Amino acid sequence: MAPQISSKIDKKLFGLYLSDHLAGATAGQGRIERMARDFTDTPFRSELESLATQIREEREYLNGLVGDLGLPRRTPRKAAAWVAERAGRLKLNGRVVRRSPLTLVLESEVMRSAVMGKLGLWQTLQDLSGDLGLDGSRFDRLATTARDQIATLDRVHEYGRRRSFYTNQGS
Repeated sequence: MAPQISSKIDKKLFGLYLSDHLAGATAGQGRIERMARDFTDTPFRSELESLATQIREEREYLNGLVGDLGLPRRTPRKAAAWVAERAGRLKLNGRVVRRSPLTLVLESEVMRSAVMGKLGLWQTLQDLSGDLGLDGSRFDRLATTARDQIATLDRVHEYGRRRSFYTNQGS
């Protein structure tokens, strides 16, 4: 049976909610893929690559869900998220050729915040799953995955902050 939005749910508000999360997922996907490419010299190389794969697959699932529910894909929101993610890369860190040691700290903080937002999405979809004709257990699993992703990003953040603020990097 195909998913269908119950008349109990405000379709316009729900569509905006999913569209905003899809835009955020687009930006998050770009950021985590960049982290996976840029931080291959850390002990978190494989974990960042795994996160990038998971986040890409979750974004694809969310994009498909929006279509399956018959909701419009709001391209301007996705485009704005794409531009914002790229603009977020432009920062004056005093380094022209090489990245700042602070970059890993800031990038992991941004991604932790994004994944916390995504956790809220999965919890909301689990709550609404009955009125959407969807299996709520999938959203429980996605919420568990989000918590695992946050734990990974916490470890990345700890690694970065222990190295970023000392004059002799790696202290």
